[in-house]
Amino acid sequence: MKKNINIEKIQKIGLFCRLNTNLNEQIDFLRAIFLQKNIELVLLEQEKINLKDLQELDFLISLGGDGTLLSLCRQVYQAKKPILGINAGNLGFLTALSFNEVESFFKDFFKSDFKIEKAKMLQITLYKKNKIIKKFAFNDAVFSRDNALMANVEVFFENKLFNAYYGDGLIIASSSGSTAYNISAGGPIVHPWSEIFVLTPVCSHSLTQRPIVLPYGFELELKVEHCLLYLDGQEVIDPKEYDKILIGLSKKELSFIHKKDRDYFQVLKEKLNWGK
Repeated sequence: MKKNINIEKIQKIGLFCRLNTNLNEQIDFLRAIFLQKNIELVLLEQEKINLKDLQELDFLISLGGDGTLLSLCRQVYQAKKPILGINAGNLGFLTALSFNEVESFFKDFFKSDFKIEKAKMLQITLYKKNKIIKKFAFNDAVFSRDNALMANVEVFFENKLFNAYYGDGLIIASSSGSTAYNISAGGPIVHPWSEIFVLTPVCSHSLTQRPIVLPYGFELELKVEHCLLYLDGQEVIDPKEYDKILIGLSKKELSFIHKKDRDYFQVLKEKLNWGK
């Protein structure tokens, strides 16, 4: 895809990592790489990033695990800055670049030998009296039961009942989020470039319920009982506080920096032990 980074004009790069993590050695290593190019490494405020501070940055680095990257995405999607995920955590499915690859990656990067891939987010629209609140999730929006009763999730499309789910809940996952909670619940793996989203029931009370894939442009209304709504596992919403909830794919996209030879299917093999 078209690159929106001018290598010759890079002056400042933002670095995001979690609080209370011992990554000083890795941060110093990155700072030394960029110092050779007269580039400043700016540490971002972890708890709340000021979007104005991002305007002078050329791109962003997430240093940590997938949770760290998700937290960054949820805060900076409006800034439209490319993100490089460097894995300093465990699984690192989204942050597929391991730290021992960093030095060789940036040698190629500064020769413009990299690629940028885009992924759409989920948009959650909440109606409360005369207010409309828009939230965004990169991986998934999960309705999960909040007590001993079964979650009851009714899904409507164009004002017609689309399906009703009874059980532990319902996962609505983006294509990028298909390898997160969705896959654990038996949902399909979807290539992250796909402009689709997936509905996957969790421990359904009906044996006939199966995951379903829907295209960009579909917007669903959800009426729920006995459950809470979790956005990327990092924000909790009580549906009872809202008059209406709509979910679909957003027009908003996030841009990710990857190695030029990154092979998504190879990542699947390495992280999920395919063929072993």
